[in-house]
Amino acid sequence: MGTGRGAGRVIRQAARLARPCGTCGGAGNSWFAQIGENGALRWELDEWCDDCQVQGCDRGRGPSPVELRAEILAQHGAYRLRDEAARGAGVLKAFRDVLGLSLPEAAEALRAVRGAGYEGTYVELALVAGLADLEAPVSRRDP
Repeated sequence: MGTGRGAGRVIRQAARLARPCGTCGGAGNSWFAQIGENGALRWELDEWCDDCQVQGCDRGRGPSPVELRAEILAQHGAYRLRDEAARGAGVLKAFRDVLGLSLPEAAEALRAVRGAGYEGTYVELALVAGLADLEAPVSRRDP
């Protein structure tokens, strides 16, 4: 993939989920992680139940399942990618490669980056920024 800043490093953000066990209904334990590695986005979900001892895991590449991504945003807050100098096909390609956006969606994301900023998880935006050589994302919680 890309050779921009951070393209070879591993970026990870995790959230603990409180969900009932799908087998026995007991108190389940889950961890969801969004991971950026070698310029690509992937995710992992690990679940286990102390009551019935059932364990499970799920893995995927590309954008995270919506409900799991929402947990990352709820627990860590949104980040904003903003760079008034952002231009070109490399930025569009980074949005398409990382987030699976269509060309019109990627063009809209680029307009947002040059304006008020494009929001997402830290991992998503750090990958886009690294591949497109943009300024690093900042937390919306920071002033």
